[in-house]
Amino acid sequence: MPPEPAETQRTGELRLLARWRGGYRRIVADTPNDLPRVRVLLAFPAVLLLLGIILVALTINGSSSGAFYSELHTGKDPALLAGAPEKIRSDEWNVGVPWTINQIQQGFPARNYTFPGGMDPEIPFALPQTQASVAFEPQLWGFLALPLGSGMAWKWWLPGLTLIAAAYVFLVTLVPRRPGVAAVLAVGFFFSPFIQWWYESSVMWPIAWATITMAAILWSIKSPTRWARWVWVVPVAYATATMAFGIYAPFIVPVVFVVLFFAIGLSVEQYRAGRAPLSLAFRFLPVISAGIVGIAVTAAWLHSKASTVSAFVDTVYPGQRLTATGTGSVVAVLRTIGSSFAQSLQFGAGFLGANSSEASSFFLAGAFLLPVTAWACWRARRSDVVLPWVQIALFAMLALFLAFMFVPGWNAIAHLLFLDRSTSDRLRIGVGLASFALVGVIIRDLDALPTRVPRQVASVASALFLFSQLAIAAAVQYTLGPAKLWGVAPLWLPIAVVSAVALYWVARRMAGVAAFALLVVGVVTCGLVNPVYVGVLDLRTTAASRAVIATTAQRPGAWVGVGGSLATAILLESGVREYDGTQGAPSRAMWKQIDPDSKYTSEWNRLGSIQWTPKPGPPSITNPAPDVILVTYDACASFSQNHVAHVLGEGAVLKSPCLRKVETFETPHSALSIYDVVR
Repeated sequence: MPPEPAETQRTGELRLLARWRGGYRRIVADTPNDLPRVRVLLAFPAVLLLLGIILVALTINGSSSGAFYSELHTGKDPALLAGAPEKIRSDEWNVGVPWTINQIQQGFPARNYTFPGGMDPEIPFALPQTQASVAFEPQLWGFLALPLGSGMAWKWWLPGLTLIAAAYVFLVTLVPRRPGVAAVLAVGFFFSPFIQWWYESSVMWPIAWATITMAAILWSIKSPTRWARWVWVVPVAYATATMAFGIYAPFIVPVVFVVLFFAIGLSVEQYRAGRAPLSLAFRFLPVISAGIVGIAVTAAWLHSKASTVSAFVDTVYPGQRLTATGTGSVVAVLRTIGSSFAQSLQFGAGFLGANSSEASSFFLAGAFLLPVTAWACWRARRSDVVLPWVQIALFAMLALFLAFMFVPGWNAIAHLLFLDRSTSDRLRIGVGLASFALVGVIIRDLDALPTRVPRQVASVASALFLFSQLAIAAAVQYTLGPAKLWGVAPLWLPIAVVSAVALYWVARRMAGVAAFALLVVGVVTCGLVNPVYVGVLDLRTTAASRAVIATTAQRPGAWVGVGGSLATAILLESGVREYDGTQGAPSRAMWKQIDPDSKYTSEWNRLGSIQWTPKPGPPSITNPAPDVILVTYDACASFSQNHVAHVLGEGAVLKSPCLRKVETFETPHSALSIYDVVR
């Protein structure tokens, strides 16, 4: 009898599916040396490149520059597509954006003279400029060649998409037959709370450098051809310099430790497998050479910036800020492991304490897979095979970080290792990166085993994570009440359950569904941490800014902004000479004018936001916070009479015989008024 039509159709579908699977396997087939083919290595980065081009062309970014919109207009911001500006990220919208537009307004000078005496636009704010060193600051290139909106989109997406691409390249080098898993895990890692809440180049370039360097180390070990090993010198050397130009040691030091311990673990693994030490040393030459080149470029750049670096290091805050060993707290541990409660960060850090950026962390999937690593070590011992030394090394590094946080009394060693340049909260970048690397390494090692991890072992890893989240929830509910727990983190329980199941799937060699689950967790908790915004809220388009620029052209002179951050931002973006705004290395010439007797040196010799408040008498300076420099202003005082020509006041009307109001601009919540200083 002829087959039924339904049966024939099903047979055809199965054959088609089999052909698709066969074709996919042929495409992703690795080389005989367990390395991905070039097409697999570059396919996903090419997709990210296309996505980046589209986003830049549409000027879509995640900047919170729209935070000023409600202070200038009523109603909904038409440029805001989704989410809301994150006020806590003031370093971005209240510092980075105004200073960037200021630099554009002035024509990208090599030295910015907004403050009397000037400042270096590169350190610490990394502003766009036309010096040769900008070649190693690729996030700034868009401002030099594109309109402001596209330039901001370029700056926003280039580091983030590079991080995803670098993480993918590392993972697909570890597990070349799993490019889909590598891509999904890389995107999920990008949506980690720590990355989304900090979202700065100084965070993403170190992670990108680490993953690129670990990929280069793997190629150096595995590849039989010399050119395939030495071609990695270029990206590693460039990434080294780009990371170092961020000059933020608290993030750089932890990721360097991750790479170092990864390299140590891989070396021991290779040595135990029979490779000679001299052969290993030669294999590492390309990566070592790349590091030397990157360090040399950085050293030359820092030498050219010696005066700025010296002035910055000599500040009271942050200066040479060092952290003693054993200063961690139980709360810091809860922040680190409490990934299921990351939603609470959108409510001002919720019950995790500190601010949202400082309280953010990662889903430490790799760290919670410790029972799997322990089982793998036990099995390797029983089978007389090589131990999983990369896993062991990365867990040793995590133990070192824990010792720094909780074991006091070894400050000299910590200083020698540069660990004290970071802090307990910022060390999380290393903890999160090591955990991400562990996931990839564990998937690699489990794929090589003939049998799966026992269900009991996988369940222990899953239960360990779930118990930690339940314990945090119980503590919060007991101390703060259920409204606090469920009100700011309503999805914590399903997130915890999905995360725990993902750990089980990783352990049971179901990496595909595990990666998808981890991506879902990341998107749900952090998908809209930053807004989806079109362009930039450019304050130069406001009537107040146009009036500031016109007033300066008619009656040249310096400005002071009194009363609020909006006035400061307008003056900065207008590109006029002024005395307020966030400073890096202090301008001694400017502070000599404000504080001629150096009475308040310790108050102004710091990185911080310079703010002015009306009060009779000569300027007095206080620090409401370590990074806030509050200065009193009297238009009749000698400082104002000698150095200030105009004032932009926000809020209450300024009354002084030495001020003449020129123009007022009404805003929804207050008013902006321009005054001339009367002499």
